[in-house]
Amino acid sequence: MLIAEHEEGIDLSLYISADVMDHLQGFHPLDLIGQGKYSEFCLMLEGVSHFLYVVWNAKHLKKVTLLEMEMQAEIDKFVILQSLLNSSASRADVVLLRAWLFEKNRFDKMLTETELERYKQANYYAGKYCKGLQQQHNLKGLNTGLLKELRRFYRFVQQDKIRYINNQLH
Repeated sequence: MLIAEHEEGIDLSLYISADVMDHLQGFHPLDLIGQGKYSEFCLMLEGVSHFLYVVWNAKHLKKVTLLEMEMQAEIDKFVILQSLLNSSASRADVVLLRAWLFEKNRFDKMLTETELERYKQANYYAGKYCKGLQQQHNLKGLNTGLLKELRRFYRFVQQDKIRYINNQLH
């Protein structure tokens, strides 16, 4: 995603590579998940999440940090994937999804030390938040309580998100 900030506002551009789009074309996300080929789907979700998060915050005249943008994208991936798995997933499948996203992930070796630390922090906080979602909400669908929680959390700024995760979720 490219962001150009100027006096009148911001210009945004989201690029999703042709390889990723070709991989996704013609497949339902559940088919990709069933085949274990969801990395490209997650790349697309992450880009869309970043784009929407920046747009929403800009509309509300809020600044966005790279850490909160990454954290929100990880949460969005978990919620969207678990909702797609909803019809056929057992509780164990949702636990495995959380483990795949937050515990068994690998970071690009080309990241700088600062970038790596940001991704690790985003992963840690998002993983802790999603574990709390599993404990506090029925993740068998996007029910009213879950949606209310996700909307409230989405509106927090970075420091409030981290404080909430550390204080409210055990």
